[in-house]
Amino acid sequence: MTEETGESQQKSSRRREFISLGVLALIVVGGWAGLITALGTSTPFFVVSSGSMIPALKVGDVIVIKGGGEVKSLQAGDIIVFKNPLNPERVIVHRVFRIVNTDDGGGVITKGDNNPTQDNWLVRPTHFLGKVLLTVPYIGFAAIWLSPPLNYVIMIAIISFVVAIEFRPKRKKSDGELPAVQ
Repeated sequence: MTEETGESQQKSSRRREFISLGVLALIVVGGWAGLITALGTSTPFFVVSSGSMIPALKVGDVIVIKGGGEVKSLQAGDIIVFKNPLNPERVIVHRVFRIVNTDDGGGVITKGDNNPTQDNWLVRPTHFLGKVLLTVPYIGFAAIWLSPPLNYVIMIAIISFVVAIEFRPKRKKSDGELPAVQ
């Protein structure tokens, strides 16, 4: 086998690897877009980070939510995800404690199962993100452990390692080695 043929095969092999990675990336992005569409929310997954909903939800559980519903359709006992009305940067998962109808549209009063009293706010439609559909126990611990900035450092290290391995210079065969059999 000539050196030129070997380089051609190496380029072809590398091209197939890039195509495979591209297809995998498209599958992941397409799957994510499908979930967002099917569940009607831009953020279908959340990790439970406090013990306020014990025993129903535990720290480290991942919850899947269905968005797009209206507060009017909720019932007492539903577990919902919403932006904290007093601090919209914070997302909370609590149970609907009571429905409140008012002239300005109403909302719901919530309560964490493990909290002694109901919450001191009214969750209005603008705060509501979705209703919990599914709980996956404990897998969220990785997300909690890998919170920023540690997750960024680990992702950069993994990507750098893969790129370094993939693009490292190939060693040339010595004169005494036999060519590979195909």
